Amino acid sequence: MKRHTLVPLLLLAVAAPAFADTCESSFQKKGNPLSGTTYTASVTVPELTVKSAIGQMNVIAKGNNMDVLSSDVENGAMLIEDPQTAMHKTIPIIISATSEGRTGTVAMTVKLNAGAFAKADSIRAEMCKMLTQVKPGKAGEQLAASTPKASTVNISASDFGFQLRTQNKDNPAAIEPRYKGKIYSITGRVNGVLKSGGTYNTGFELPNGSGGIDFESVAITCAFAPSQAAFALALRPKEKVTLVGVVDHYDQIGRVLWLKDCKGN
Repeated sequence: MKRHTLVPLLLLAVAAPAFADTCESSFQKKGNPLSGTTYTASVTVPELTVKSAIGQMNVIAKGNNMDVLSSDVENGAMLIEDPQTAMHKTIPIIISATSEGRTGTVAMTVKLNAGAFAKADSIRAEMCKMLTQVKPGKAGEQLAASTPKASTVNISASDFGFQLRTQNKDNPAAIEPRYKGKIYSITGRVNGVLKSGGTYNTGFELPNGSGGIDFESVAITCAFAPSQAAFALALRPKEKVTLVGVVDHYDQIGRVLWLKDCKGN
């Protein structure tokens, strides 16, 4: 799957030139790589309501495989993330929307952790590419009501497990909103099949460098779709498979990420 990231790219999108100058002139940088850097930018759009602005940003973010952690339409606030990659941790992006009269303003704040380096010019360009997709009037309302096409994330069980492990250490409460509803294709060796509540499920084997009990690991468990009973029953421990499923929920106490409707691929 092709993924676009903030470093070096925030998003790959077609910018609407009508608001580009306004966005670029609003751009500000605060802080430094040693303590952490914050970037801000905004656009002002005619005939834009708060509801339309938040709805549009929700579609724009999800359409580019970014994660929407929270969305408050009434108060015009969102938190989205650029997903973690091998090059960087998750990057939080705060969106706020206000409206006065018949004019709306959408502001974006990007926060980079201490030690993260990025060119301000590149960040500004990519922030504005995102913001200038916001449309006025009926065109904006149509965009806000549209459904972004879901993409499947292809990843190995070991890489996904490491990613979840580090994120659980940082903030376990953020894992479920970060992943819920996303489609994952996970490749790895399974550790057996169990039946619980009438549903077959299996977990992936994950590396354990310590050799003992890993009290920080996060398990990945797939609950099979009803049509997959034969596939599940035929699985053997340590068999290498690729399973495609939808993230259902995260058990913070047991440290288990659950996927539902899993199918063998």
